[in-house]
Amino acid sequence: MQLIRFVTLLGFLLGVTACTESSQPPTSLSGLVQPTPEMQNEAPTRPSSAEQTQPVTVQDVIGATVRIGVLDAGWQEVGHGSGSIIDSRGLILTNFHVIGNNETGQYHNRDGVSYIYVTLNPRDPPKLQFISQVVDADPGKDIAVLRIIATTNGEPPADCLDLPQVTLDTKSQVEIGNKLTSVGYSGVGGDTISIASGQVVGFENFSMSNLNTRSYEAIKYDASDSRGSSGGPIVNELNQQVAIVFAGNSDQGDSLGYARSIQLADDLIQSAQLVRIPGCNGAAAAVLIGPTVAEPTVEPTTTTTATDAQEYVIEGRVLDSVTGDGVDGVVVAILKPGYTWDSVNYDDLASYVWIYAETNRDGVYTLTVTDEMVNTPVAFTVAADGYQDIKSNSATLIEYYDQETNMWIDIFMDADS
Repeated sequence: MQLIRFVTLLGFLLGVTACTESSQPPTSLSGLVQPTPEMQNEAPTRPSSAEQTQPVTVQDVIGATVRIGVLDAGWQEVGHGSGSIIDSRGLILTNFHVIGNNETGQYHNRDGVSYIYVTLNPRDPPKLQFISQVVDADPGKDIAVLRIIATTNGEPPADCLDLPQVTLDTKSQVEIGNKLTSVGYSGVGGDTISIASGQVVGFENFSMSNLNTRSYEAIKYDASDSRGSSGGPIVNELNQQVAIVFAGNSDQGDSLGYARSIQLADDLIQSAQLVRIPGCNGAAAAVLIGPTVAEPTVEPTTTTTATDAQEYVIEGRVLDSVTGDGVDGVVVAILKPGYTWDSVNYDDLASYVWIYAETNRDGVYTLTVTDEMVNTPVAFTVAADGYQDIKSNSATLIEYYDQETNMWIDIFMDADS
């Protein structure tokens, strides 16, 4: 049996699950959401001029923190992150990995659009109020700025918005020992907003993208953030935003959060403020390409394995993208041909799985496949507790023919994500 390594970087990003194609995407922007009556005119209000002279409170920050619904290529919502309103007209600061893939620099959908859920009451889940689009972004910094382009009926706001916004501190340097509070829609916190307090415990430099080799400073803090918090604001003791949540790391129960300084976003914010916002000062509506139409779902087929089928071994290693260490207990699973993750009944998942393996303490897994599995499009996942899942509906196990030995000798996994 021949071996070939398949190495996957499994990032502990705090954002969303990987995007998957939808079998029935909407065909227009107006078809994305039908607003309920209470959503039609409901919008948060920013403090009056007199109120703005008062000290900023954490409640002010909560009111300016949004939940970002991630839309896949078919414009179906597949996960969420967090963000902060940095301009009352509708500019929102978040992570790149909430709206795209850091490794490729591509957005989750062609138009870079997302849903924006607004925090109207911290005791209640946020309300879907707007649709946003990427204005400027940097995958290496893992930072993106969005602009609101439409209300939930697909039309630009009738007037220039006047939303609550965070107060930014782009001048002060964050130091070890500084007290910080993160705000966002943590996955472990349910549907309502959560805050977590801690202090700066150190710094580390690295890039979030292979598109460039430049590294950027990450602030390490000991607040317990989790997936879904990505892109949310981190404020100082004056409740001014000084950083952006973007990653985390855990080891035997201990955890650290990682943040990007707001200073890294300064150039992106300045360029975004020059872009006109639909509905504000006569700006035109956004021109969008629209969702990608998914291919028809292939009916599941039954596959039988011949008794004399040749076996191959795919061996790979799953790494933590922050520490570079192997991750123990990661499940690598391939669905039976014809099934996608949209068609799976998770209550009976075992009946859909073709083959699977778990990583050992070094992060190494081994899958044994046969000739019948070669060149068959399949769906696969790489998943572990506390990490962002990796999913694909169109991976292929590819076999190579060796002219010298006159044999098919290698098989590896070729995936679209």
